[in-house]
Parts: sequence; C-alpha cells; structure tokens
Amino acid sequence: MNYEENLLFTKDHVWMKKKQENIFQLGITNFAQDLLGDIVFIDIVINKVIEAGQPLGSIESVKTASDFICPDLCTIRSINESILKSPELINDNPYQTWICEVEFAAEIKPEKFLTHQKYEESIG
Repeated sequence: MNYEENLLFTKDHVWMKKKQENIFQLGITNFAQDLLGDIVFIDIVINKVIEAGQPLGSIESVKTASDFICPDLCTIRSINESILKSPELINDNPYQTWICEVEFAAEIKPEKFLTHQKYEESIG
C-alpha cells in the first residue's frame, strides 16, 4: 500500500497530512478501512470544535459503523466532497483519500504521534 512519507499516524488509525500551519487533512489508515469493509457513508459536521479523543464523526460500512477519532483539539474546516458522493474511494486508496480538513488549536508536535513504521509496528 502506497503512503506518503510526511504522514503522521495515531493509535486510533487516523493519518494526518500537514497542509499549512495548524491545518491538516485527516484520513483513515489502510488497516482501518480493511477492518471496516466497504465504506458507504461518512457523517461529519463542518465548523464543529472537537476535543482530542472525541469522535470527529462516523464512518459507516456494510459491516459496521465506527467513530473517526480526533487526534487533538481542532475545528473541522471542510469535508472532502468526493467521498460524500463516492465513499468507496477511501477503500480504493486510503492514504490519498482524505476525509476532512481540520485546524488544530495549537501547533502539532510530530513526536506526539507515530511515524508510519511505528504505526505498522503497533498493529503488528
């Protein structure tokens, strides 16, 4: 599975890609999309402030629904319009298909998160 070297990961199977200062695109990992199965719906509210560890929204698949967990205090700024129409894009290419763009309340410290290697080790 192809992924970009500059991604950060959380133990909750979320990847983060920096776009600008404190603005990141977020998506789910290949491991997460594989567990979910065929994704059919994304439920996220724009301009909502979310605390670390709380759900940004939910991801529904044919098998189950799962919370999309917030990595740090942020405001949801936008949703990837293409996944609202075709949520299966996440299954096809999880590391290139972002779900939402957020603005974190404070600077993100990379050492607080996992590298791809550390993430892969954590899922073993």
